Amino acid sequence: MISPATLLRDLVAIPTVSSQSNRPLIEWIQRFFLPLGWHQRLFSYEDAHGFEKINLIVSPRSLDEESISAELAIVCHTDTVPYSSTWADATNLLEVDGMLHGCGACDVKGFLACMLATVLEMDTAALRHQLCLVFTSDEEVGCRGARFLAEHKALKARYAIVGEPTSLTPARAGKGYCLATISVKGRAAHSAFPEAGHSAIFAAAQLLREIENLAQELLLERNNAFSPPWTTLNVGEIRGGTAKNIVPSECSFLLEWRPIPGQQPNLVLDRLRKIIGRLSANEFEAEVEVLRMDSGFETSAESTVIQSVQRQPGTPIETIAFATEAPWLARMGAEVVVIGPGSMLTAHSPRECVPKAELDSCVHLLRTAIEQLCG
Repeated sequence: MISPATLLRDLVAIPTVSSQSNRPLIEWIQRFFLPLGWHQRLFSYEDAHGFEKINLIVSPRSLDEESISAELAIVCHTDTVPYSSTWADATNLLEVDGMLHGCGACDVKGFLACMLATVLEMDTAALRHQLCLVFTSDEEVGCRGARFLAEHKALKARYAIVGEPTSLTPARAGKGYCLATISVKGRAAHSAFPEAGHSAIFAAAQLLREIENLAQELLLERNNAFSPPWTTLNVGEIRGGTAKNIVPSECSFLLEWRPIPGQQPNLVLDRLRKIIGRLSANEFEAEVEVLRMDSGFETSAESTVIQSVQRQPGTPIETIAFATEAPWLARMGAEVVVIGPGSMLTAHSPRECVPKAELDSCVHLLRTAIEQLCG
């Protein structure tokens, strides 16, 4: 048998940052499944920069139907965030004190390695229901691969396990993720004669104050399973002006919000547009470009899929505030749980690592879940 740590070494060695094609890793996974006799289907598209991106679905059963139906889908993305050129060993897995370090080690190639190690130990003839393993693209830049599968109705599933670093604690619910660019227009003039122009930065400041008030209003709608238990707003970037002595003609900023499950993700957008409409009565002009609009997800703690990944009955179940592909699996009809080895606190940094012991535990966890849901 091949250990998940050995598989992880090979997976980390293949760079898969979202800005390039994930084909090399997908082809590696395809070669892995060839001697096992599993069926495979590819779903490919080109991203906005012309790079080929591929989703791969594999199963011990036929995948000939136009829309694949699975009792259980185990889902893992194949891309990673960029890594610094100063991280010399980013693609060279290193073990230090029982921790495996490398780009993607926990987010999320550690889980991917566990998926592969699990099927090596599996008696597929004993499976009574359809099991699909799903390898997606572009999760780190908007869950575009999972979105592609959902929009093309490529997959339906009753249950789904989505791999993300949770230190092997099941996450039954997660907030959504929404992002928009707001561009505020003004009129340029010499700063010695500001009355001849209209400052886009001052106008943006008006709008930002209104957004701050909106954030306070959102505190009233709560889901106490989360911390904080409300939809959060953040303005993480702002740009405007051309020179110190010019009244600025434009100012733009990025507005991010993370809606609690059950709340429509366009609620903030609708209120934002009402605010802009009200301000427009006073020489105010702004445009909103929506970049992402993902709802949250929530699965009952009593769900069979939640119970299937609990290491012991009564062990903790959590919620997560970071974005995952889980809402897209929920759109495919699935009851979803998010789980995986490693902690998100080390991800997206040169500190990224995964406990070697958690890989072995994750293999056992996945094997148990497959037996309960498909066996």
